[in-house]
Amino acid sequence: MTGPQTGPQTGPVTGPAPQPSATILVEPAPAVDEDWARDALLAEFGIEATVSPLVSERDRNFLARTADGDAFVVKVSNSAEDPDVVTMENDAMQHVATTAPDLPVPRLLARPSDQATAVVVEAPDERRHLMRVVTVLPGASVAHPLPARFAAELGASCARLANALRGFFHPAAGRKIEWDPRRIAMLRPHVSALHPERRQQITRFLDRLDGLPGLTESLPGWPLHADVTLSNVLASPDGTVTGLIDFGDLHHTARVCDLAIALASLLREAEDPWTASAEFLTGYQRHAPLEPAEAKVIGELVLARLVATVLISAWRSDLHTDNVAYVSENDEGSWRMLDRLTGISPEDLSLRFQRMCGTSRVAAAQRSSSGLLERRRSRLGGRLSPLFYREPLHVVRGDGPWLTTADGRRYLDAYNNVPVVGHAHPAVAQAMARQMATLNVHSRYLHENVVELAERIVATMPPGLDTCVFVNSGSEANDLAWRMATEYTGHRGAIVSDWAYHGVTEPTAAMSSNTWPEGHRPDHVATFASPYALAEGTAPGAAEAAARMAVAVEDLGHRGLAMTAIDSMFVSPGVLEPSDDFVAELVAHTRRAGGLFLADEVQAGYGRGGTNLWRFADFGVLPDFVTLGKPMGNGHPIAALVTRREIADRFTQVDEYFSTFGGNPVSCAAALTVLDIIEEGRLPARATEVGAHLRRGVETLADRHPDLVGEVRGHGLIAGIDVRDTEHSRGAAWLAERMRENGVLVSTTGRGDGVLKVRPPLVWDLGHVAVFLEALDRALNRGPEGAAYP
Repeated sequence: MTGPQTGPQTGPVTGPAPQPSATILVEPAPAVDEDWARDALLAEFGIEATVSPLVSERDRNFLARTADGDAFVVKVSNSAEDPDVVTMENDAMQHVATTAPDLPVPRLLARPSDQATAVVVEAPDERRHLMRVVTVLPGASVAHPLPARFAAELGASCARLANALRGFFHPAAGRKIEWDPRRIAMLRPHVSALHPERRQQITRFLDRLDGLPGLTESLPGWPLHADVTLSNVLASPDGTVTGLIDFGDLHHTARVCDLAIALASLLREAEDPWTASAEFLTGYQRHAPLEPAEAKVIGELVLARLVATVLISAWRSDLHTDNVAYVSENDEGSWRMLDRLTGISPEDLSLRFQRMCGTSRVAAAQRSSSGLLERRRSRLGGRLSPLFYREPLHVVRGDGPWLTTADGRRYLDAYNNVPVVGHAHPAVAQAMARQMATLNVHSRYLHENVVELAERIVATMPPGLDTCVFVNSGSEANDLAWRMATEYTGHRGAIVSDWAYHGVTEPTAAMSSNTWPEGHRPDHVATFASPYALAEGTAPGAAEAAARMAVAVEDLGHRGLAMTAIDSMFVSPGVLEPSDDFVAELVAHTRRAGGLFLADEVQAGYGRGGTNLWRFADFGVLPDFVTLGKPMGNGHPIAALVTRREIADRFTQVDEYFSTFGGNPVSCAAALTVLDIIEEGRLPARATEVGAHLRRGVETLADRHPDLVGEVRGHGLIAGIDVRDTEHSRGAAWLAERMRENGVLVSTTGRGDGVLKVRPPLVWDLGHVAVFLEALDRALNRGPEGAAYP
């Protein structure tokens, strides 16, 4: 059908839809004008309007305004455009309207007669085209100079649109287009179209970019807009993005390619490209955090897009001399940015973008460094910050109960109770990352996380323990308990067990008898003998506890007893197992002396004891204070003091307590997730089973090596193994070194470090026990210098 001389003949065309016969970048744009568009709009969609042309690269676009003030864009596609691609664009816009209705993308109008959103029309030159009508969005082309907030807005909009398209599929998305930066090699033949002075520069870039397909093939990707550029973004005067238009380049590509296309467009116009890049990536990652492998290739993909811009411009300027201004409008900015990038190596450019994205730190810390030990000693105080083992381990990764060193060796962790649910637990990492990406402030604002965490912890405590105070470490929790106890009781004395550990602050260090110099005891602290087994092999009971406490109270003299503190597992004295009546008498004697009782669950809590979440509950006692620490955040610093409201109220009459980071949303997100994992995985019950199997296995080895191994103690998933000094052995420290050589990490405790301390993450299973026992068996069968026993 051919239209009359006065205007186009429109409507459904008898015969096939337009068939692509040439590349979209070569075929001339539709030969239609505003009069034709006006008539077509009325004939096909029943809309009477005035029409004016809009600029376009390969299609023809018109702005239509009705007498009622409604505005639409009439889009007439190039005859070389595949109809399936147009259908895909329409489907994509409708998909975004459903998945992200708040995103400012155009909405399609349907033809009243059949609800078609793309109709076939014939132009005066008899070429057939697909025509669509879409709504007009508010805003205008981005002003220059770019508004201050625009870079971040563009990044956020690009990410949000990418997220909205995730899950969209169409067969036509597999098309290959020249604008895809991964396919920059397709454009190499067009170098000859450049000015001779530029050909060598671009050829070097093309050689450098040859590997992009391989670098991007495994990166996240799906059908993406791939043209969120300044030409296709509308904004308000302050830089707020109000419209994302033109889905004409949509195809399946890597997400980071879609990002790089938008970023390249921004950098062409930015006064300071590096600041603009950082702001763009910050805005982007607020909605879609990038993977390290994506961040590594951003720079090269931006470079590829800039190269593609100048090559396609040079090529098409020769083909479409009537549209040179539009085709080449990005040349000046592209060349300016290409010149900036010429002197930057691929490695330096990659690192720069990785640092902006925050993905370089973890990777850098995983590399082996021969000078790392000396650097640490020179800046971390030498002996002030000691390391484990004679040959310190450079640990770079964790995974459940395993740690991996920089040389790639994997070690079973039999020591660290801090990652109670396993190193790098993905649920904890997920919770923290998402909360950190949303909000992290101190706890003087209302926030759900800190309240929920307090409620859940209190719900696990006996009645009366109803108040939580969040801090950053067990030391701080014990320190605060001490301050409250002295205020509540009016006394100034403390009682702890011998060889105890309760923290590193001045008050808690004074209560850590394992760090006292020989012959020294702070005047205000007295000790009682820990519940070591008696000579007859029985555990001390109430009578022994009463006698020991009486001596300690007397040692305090006029100071009086403010607080008695115990580690509920007596780990530092050697992992001891007190009887219920021994602990009950410690509590009763404390109260008779006018003091308060603290159960330090920093090492013992979170199901370590197996039977209950808290070890003190196994003894049937009610403390005045319970302190929680190390395992609480699975490696993230958070701790808590749980007490009675009356004690807290007395304290607040004369003082207050505030910790900037205590109870912050990120820390609480970690702690809540740890509780979730412990509950869902029934880890306390697992600790009972696995711990019993562990101790039985060690006892079997002890029977085979009675000269080396003595008593094996513990409850739940902890074990204290007495190691004897013999002519073949140097004790527990020697055995810990041998275990390290065998791929298992343990530590020592007890007076003189004579006890091997086994205190692994609660995710150990029987297979991990078998690995431990094999390593211990091998270690016990070696002499002090590695020789086998005779």
